[in-house]
Amino acid sequence: MPTAPLLPTASRRGSPSASGLGFVLLALLTISTPAAAQWRLEGWFGQAANLGTPLTLEQEGEPDIRIDADWSTRPWRPTWYYATRVSKWSGNTAWAFEYMHHKLYLDNPPPEVIRFRITNGVNMLLVQRHWRVRGWELGVGAGPTLAVPVSTVRRKSYGQSEGIFGSRYNLSGATVMGTVSRRIRLLPHTYGTGAIKLTLTHLDVPIADGRGKLNNVALHFQYGLSLDGGR
Repeated sequence: MPTAPLLPTASRRGSPSASGLGFVLLALLTISTPAAAQWRLEGWFGQAANLGTPLTLEQEGEPDIRIDADWSTRPWRPTWYYATRVSKWSGNTAWAFEYMHHKLYLDNPPPEVIRFRITNGVNMLLVQRHWRVRGWELGVGAGPTLAVPVSTVRRKSYGQSEGIFGSRYNLSGATVMGTVSRRIRLLPHTYGTGAIKLTLTHLDVPIADGRGKLNNVALHFQYGLSLDGGR
């Protein structure tokens, strides 16, 4: 492939070191290769089935509260459950980044717990690898999880902006995901898409004067749209 058109691009970026220039040229070559550039944007709504898992609430000066917790997602209230993904396909494989806004409500609180929920939400940031096999798309991913917990335990409430950069988002754990999906063509470059995703998430979130610790195992059923640049 001729390299002459790439040299002005590098010069417009400044005067990098020799190694930096080489990296930029390699990246541009990759992007400009016809077989390499199929970008895709996808978005889903849906519902999640959450496995019952233990929840431990630790408060300073108090005995721990241990609950065999039942969880629900309630996808439309008060905030929405959704996911979005951007991916770059090369042949039958892709690298992707997915953001999923999952939600958890404790459905069987004991008398000491007025409320416990993570509804704004369980925010999964996932780097993923995907493969296309006989029309199905299979993927795995992992990444950090940001949580926005709201709780009242022993009449002490938590719902404060004490997270990252003074926000309500706390770096609270990590998630691994497995996914299978399929697309149906609706219009040029536009597809309907259905996905089933399994997530395993460990969470350690703040409560008033303490911490709440749990593992979430969820099976997600999602539907949405998929847009790409064609072939």
